[in-house]
Amino acid sequence: MEILRTEKGGARRLPTRQGQAVLVCVGACLAAVVLASVLLTGVRPGIAVVSLEFDDTLANQFSARSILAEHRMHATFFVNSGRLDRPGYLTVAELRALASDGHEIGGHTIAHARLPGLPTLEQRHQICDDRRALRALGFDVSDFAYPAGAYDSASAEQVRSCGYESARDVGGIGSPPCIFCTWAETIPPRAPMATRTPGSLRRVHSLPRIQALVRRAQRVDGWIQLIFHHICDACDDYSISAEDFSTLLDWLAKEREAGRVAVLTARQVIRGATPPPRRLAAE
Repeated sequence: MEILRTEKGGARRLPTRQGQAVLVCVGACLAAVVLASVLLTGVRPGIAVVSLEFDDTLANQFSARSILAEHRMHATFFVNSGRLDRPGYLTVAELRALASDGHEIGGHTIAHARLPGLPTLEQRHQICDDRRALRALGFDVSDFAYPAGAYDSASAEQVRSCGYESARDVGGIGSPPCIFCTWAETIPPRAPMATRTPGSLRRVHSLPRIQALVRRAQRVDGWIQLIFHHICDACDDYSISAEDFSTLLDWLAKEREAGRVAVLTARQVIRGATPPPRRLAAE
């Protein structure tokens, strides 16, 4: 190893050719990671990828349709096929209207079943038959969300074997002011059958707190999945008002215009494609 004499007479070792080669390799790997992110998502570095997601097939989620259309954004609706057309839940006609706008329809089990601990045949029934039922209704179903985020290695394998390309957890990403927590999911996800999220959004999650989640994801060029349930005025702990949801989308639209945010469905992120959006209902 070579020695470099400093002005003060000290000595500093210079890296050998082998050390220099290692440094070059590390730099090339880092560059490859950045390039892969661009190629896989069509989004340049420095942008948070945000997915707007709705769970549990709740009827009041249909009110998000006009708000999403107004902001030219698409969401992913994770649906329990056994709840369709029942009181308090979305109808098949409403789900088809959402899909016709370009929103993604995903699976969420037939009856919102907690998967770990269920017999293997019941797990397959809840996961596979749910997907079959939604596909029989004409929906392209490729992504899944574990009810309540509950899963284990057996249920994750069942999801994969039923034909899903990804499955979403409820957790794994810390919320501010947590400093040493994971700030965003990677693109592509490190574990497609257990993609990480900040958890379901509740009434206590103010707009500044949700914005902080997105801003942290911007710092690491990551993916943040925002999970919503009820769209209503304080009708449930897991709710956001239509006014606050619209205000959030106003802010996301400004961030998108400034080049700091891309709003994509779960399918778009997983498949690494950004197809042109379909014509929205409000256009």
